[in-house]
Amino acid sequence: MTFDAMEFRKALGQFATGVTVVTTKNAGVPHAMTVNSFASVSLEPPLVLFCADKRTRTNDAVKAAGIFAVNMLREEQRPVSDLFAGKGTDEERLKVLSEESAPTGSPIFPGSLGWLDCKVWAVHDAGDHVIYIGEVVAAKRGDMGAPLLYYRGTYQGLGEAWRWADRYAAKEQAKRFDEMVDFFDRMQTESPFAALLQRFAVFAAPQAGELCLDVGCGAGRLVRDLAAVAKEATGVDESEPMIRRSRERAAELGASRASYQVGQLEKLNFGDRWFDLVTASNVIFLSPDPAIGLAELFRVTKRGGRIALLNPTTAMNRTAMAVHVAKQGYSGFSAEALLGWAAAAEANKPYDEARMQLELERAGFATERQQRELDGLALFTLAKRPE
Repeated sequence: MTFDAMEFRKALGQFATGVTVVTTKNAGVPHAMTVNSFASVSLEPPLVLFCADKRTRTNDAVKAAGIFAVNMLREEQRPVSDLFAGKGTDEERLKVLSEESAPTGSPIFPGSLGWLDCKVWAVHDAGDHVIYIGEVVAAKRGDMGAPLLYYRGTYQGLGEAWRWADRYAAKEQAKRFDEMVDFFDRMQTESPFAALLQRFAVFAAPQAGELCLDVGCGAGRLVRDLAAVAKEATGVDESEPMIRRSRERAAELGASRASYQVGQLEKLNFGDRWFDLVTASNVIFLSPDPAIGLAELFRVTKRGGRIALLNPTTAMNRTAMAVHVAKQGYSGFSAEALLGWAAAAEANKPYDEARMQLELERAGFATERQQRELDGLALFTLAKRPE
């Protein structure tokens, strides 16, 4: 059997990788090259590896210096990747490499997703490449952002919905949504989720003369729907960009009874027993402590008032949503939005009816009605605060 080198390269291209730039400094001269053959090796001791082509100057420099740094690139750093993949001049490369250094002296890029500073721990010959294993002596995580990816010979990127399913951000309560305004605005107006929100507004049943609150309002669609019936509806979201977009949309559409303000589920800026109806769409399942959020919703709901909740069910995952998407014939952004929601459900705390009722009762509410939507993947819940 003849080995097909081209098929080998194409097969390797089927494996998606992140993109890094490995840097070093030898005899006072910085060197760098773009690398996607990078991996973690060990936590104790902290070891990583990368593979270097034997023909590169950076390989020679790392071997001589015994140090290197790995810079993990974000999507916006494609020009940096190109620069150190041979698409720039030495002068351009030196300018970038002179900005900042790690403790070992290896150059780092302050705007990257993160960097690891290493001392060479072991070197292994591997055909036309050299495997460098480095012991990490310093590390720093940059700001959250989309990674630069490489797949089938070209750069790729994550869809906007990745922030929704970010487990680290959920655990650390970091803001994930400030850069997703366009995504959620579009999701609330164009995708099948828009129709789901309309049905949810009908399920919540706002009445003329009532004061309504929507917590985690995003781009503000549900608030406008509530305000079209009620006396007034207020939207709250912890993301300032979301609130700005909500106000813009309300002004464009003449929704004068809809207002918006920045705030958090766990600490709402309203008095006790203030609202007749409180809604929360895709909020409780994201909360690190739903009991605190539900207690706050109880506080601001009038005696005899209602809350309406929309959450993914325990049946929701990417596989189940893909079946629903195919069944309905959705494609493009419609499919992307729903699959992103499913990924977020997998990364957080979806509900079934029993758990939802139990948590509501613990908060002081009496569950009145629950119904499933989207082939059982979404759950509407209506509960009442006793008189």
